[in-house]
Amino acid sequence: MKILKNRIFLSALCIIAAAVVSFVLLPRFYENKDATVMVLRAAEDIPAGTRIEDKQLAEVEVGKLGLPEGVINDKTQIVGKIAQTDISRGDYFFSKKLGNFVADEILDRIARNNQRLVTVSVLSIAAGLSSHLQSGDIVTVSVFMQKASNGQDASPQVIIYPELKELEVYSVENARTQSTAEMRKQQKESQSSSSDPVPRAVTLVATEAQAEKLIEAEYTGKLHLIFEKRGVSRER
Repeated sequence: MKILKNRIFLSALCIIAAAVVSFVLLPRFYENKDATVMVLRAAEDIPAGTRIEDKQLAEVEVGKLGLPEGVINDKTQIVGKIAQTDISRGDYFFSKKLGNFVADEILDRIARNNQRLVTVSVLSIAAGLSSHLQSGDIVTVSVFMQKASNGQDASPQVIIYPELKELEVYSVENARTQSTAEMRKQQKESQSSSSDPVPRAVTLVATEAQAEKLIEAEYTGKLHLIFEKRGVSRER
């Protein structure tokens, strides 16, 4: 009799459990499955480096279930951003696919201003301002000439071309093409004696005319940098 009562009790529990699943859980599952949401997708292929416009977005209705996490669904967070990777038609938008710049803020500004980057050699510690030069600094490039421009012997002279005044320093590297800013950071953190913060090459932001003059000066004389003022440093 006791066994029979236990069986009846277990059967009743199974019936109740089945009822809960059938009338409570399953309807909720299908309700969530059928739920939809409006999301933003790419209306066309968007190549990397493109500034995204409103017309390149399409609002579509998709099932809420299985929607990827982190999808951006706010136009203000997409329009005007730069695609950091190729985005195919129908793709969702994620933060890692979007950015504010094509390369970085400085390179974008250089390209926008139709400027160039030109690297020049630093032949001595003095010519590169010892270890004081930083990216963002403003310098004038002087040229030490031992011979006249026609190749004839002449008294040594220092020439400061108007085109080479107040140039912005983009980066500074040592003899191993390592960033001198990084070398200074290593010295500060570990007191490493092997870090070399002395410039051997300096990359400058220049117009096309300034770039031509810098290249000419590089091969006809010896360059010496003159510090003008500290600009906005990009060193970390």
